[in-house]
Amino acid sequence: MLKRLISTGLMLTTIVWLGGCGMPASPIDLIKPPVSEETVQKDKWTTTLRTLLPDGARLLASVHGKEGHSVAFGDVDGDGINEAIVVYEEDVLNKRKLKAALLKQYKEEWRIIWDTLGFGYGLDSVGFADVNKDGRPELVLGWSLGAGGNGLDIYEWNNNTLELAAKKGYHGHLDLNNIP
Repeated sequence: MLKRLISTGLMLTTIVWLGGCGMPASPIDLIKPPVSEETVQKDKWTTTLRTLLPDGARLLASVHGKEGHSVAFGDVDGDGINEAIVVYEEDVLNKRKLKAALLKQYKEEWRIIWDTLGFGYGLDSVGFADVNKDGRPELVLGWSLGAGGNGLDIYEWNNNTLELAAKKGYHGHLDLNNIP
């Protein structure tokens, strides 16, 4: 009887140890915008920019962007040459991290010149807009927070880098041409 109890205990311990004891993903983590991987791969910039991202990074497309593109272009530093913003998801030690990176082209080569951590469950909106009406566009990142709405980060170019200028909440679709 004692032998049987010990064997059962060892089998259960082995099953739990091999199976892991992680919590299942919540439904909101499993829901993704209806953008096919084919659409993302067709973007000619995606292949080039993907090589600059960490291994296993997955590009995120804006829910409200132009045809689900994963890269937005704009001249945020005022030099007359468009920079690219790419938002991606990285799996680090089985934890999802949302990140955004600003890339600049030097001759024929793209380089990451700035990056930041995102927040929430995914990307709602990304783009460049002159939010403060100073004649230069700011970087606008809208993060999906689930049922609680969305979070908006606005970055301005200052001292050769992007700096967080404002953080706001919003509900519904974000119009980059009319940000309050």
